[in-house]
Amino acid sequence: MAPTAPTVLSEPAHRLARWVLPVVLGLGYGNWVAVNRRHGGPITGPDVAWGVWSALAFMAVCIAVVQATRRLRRDLHALHALLRAVFAGAALGFLYSQTGDDLRPVVITSVLVTAAVFLLLFYRFHTRADA
Repeated sequence: MAPTAPTVLSEPAHRLARWVLPVVLGLGYGNWVAVNRRHGGPITGPDVAWGVWSALAFMAVCIAVVQATRRLRRDLHALHALLRAVFAGAALGFLYSQTGDDLRPVVITSVLVTAAVFLLLFYRFHTRADA
């Protein structure tokens, strides 16, 4: 039997965190989208509504990514990293696009972030794989 790493939190705490973390991150993300969308002007209803819809979409996709990666085999490091990196890049790209900038820097930044997150996660998953 292989030794397992000690865990700080119990299994019920991990189960709860799998649902609470995307909700908390989604609320912060939705607020950030609304702030970027209003461009420093007054708070309006459409901006708040856009932030709420963005938060709900972020939460749903984040939960879907977490559930999808939990169902994958552990040895598919590249696929785990790719799913999470694409989600991070797309989320950042949408957030950046709400500032009203030109499309080119938005795409370049999103692709660079996606590549960096992929490399970071692939390295992490690959070096911590069970032997």
